[in-house]
Amino acid sequence: MLSLVEVGILLSVNRFIRLPLNPIISWLYSKMSIRTGLFISLAIAGITTLFGWAQGFVFWLILRCIWGIAWSILRLGAYYTIVEVSTNDNRGQNMGSFNGLSRIGGLVGMLGGGFFIEWFGIRNVTLVFGLLALVALPLILRIPKAESQESKNGNSLNSLTTLIKNPLLLKLLLTVFLVMLCLEGMISATLSHLIDVRGVTIDIKGVILSAAILASLIQASRLIIGVFISPWIGKKSDGEWGRRRILIVGLLLATLFVVLTQLNIPDYLWLINLKATLLTTSILIVLLNSFASDLAEERLKAATITLYVIISDIGAAFGPVLGYLSEQAFGLVTTYLISAAILLVLSLQWILLNVTKKSISRS
Repeated sequence: MLSLVEVGILLSVNRFIRLPLNPIISWLYSKMSIRTGLFISLAIAGITTLFGWAQGFVFWLILRCIWGIAWSILRLGAYYTIVEVSTNDNRGQNMGSFNGLSRIGGLVGMLGGGFFIEWFGIRNVTLVFGLLALVALPLILRIPKAESQESKNGNSLNSLTTLIKNPLLLKLLLTVFLVMLCLEGMISATLSHLIDVRGVTIDIKGVILSAAILASLIQASRLIIGVFISPWIGKKSDGEWGRRRILIVGLLLATLFVVLTQLNIPDYLWLINLKATLLTTSILIVLLNSFASDLAEERLKAATITLYVIISDIGAAFGPVLGYLSEQAFGLVTTYLISAAILLVLSLQWILLNVTKKSISRS
């Protein structure tokens, strides 16, 4: 039986291991095609899942690290593919479709895996899941074998120097870092704790739903709705609405929703607001990913996407840690209000940038 500390380590290690590995994986993509990278990632995931029935903390720690590596290869390859095959008319929709489908895949894995393990045992379930991943390998072979990312990276030092001189990219990196830190990292990680502190109880025919169950249901509904709303928002951002306009509205709504989590409103409205907060987070992630793809399309594709993914992962990884540290230092209410203030400043920054752009275009 694993301790709570060991469970916490296992849940976070696959995220932290991605931080130093993303540049290495990007370099590997400079030496191989995107199709090869996707094939390797799915093969690693499938083969190692076959051994998911094994016991022991060390063994599971190794597996979680390997799965983190496989996901990093898959995600970077998917982003590169979207940049390659998309146009300005469908890039946001394609990015939204990837985000929605990848998240629902995780949801199906978690829920289905939990039920199936109870019915059929972990050995049979991991065998089936691993074989499903391996069976999907031929689908990757149907992807056209595009060139490696080497010609799009250029000299790494020169690429980095060029990227940090782009003010729009710097604003985007700051935005995705803070969004992942304050919303995807902190609020998602503290969701169950927030519901518990609030004291929300739902009684369904004598069955009391705990904070953990409510948090799981809210997260699940977010993922299910996200499958449909992510491509839709991406498509709208490709059209006349534009990414900046929706991004500004999304940041302002996120600010409002985070503030409302700390107000004394009826429980059912409070839970709806909590779900709206998470859905807004999903929308912001789609927009920011699409924005990064737009900038990557202009020049230094691989370097831009890699830097964006690294900054995004750093924000998501440190969000839970900083969230709990801030709660201990300042309290939960102050922590959430600080997050809301950060999101408000971000929205004002993008409003100012949008106004400045319109003034320049008119002159």
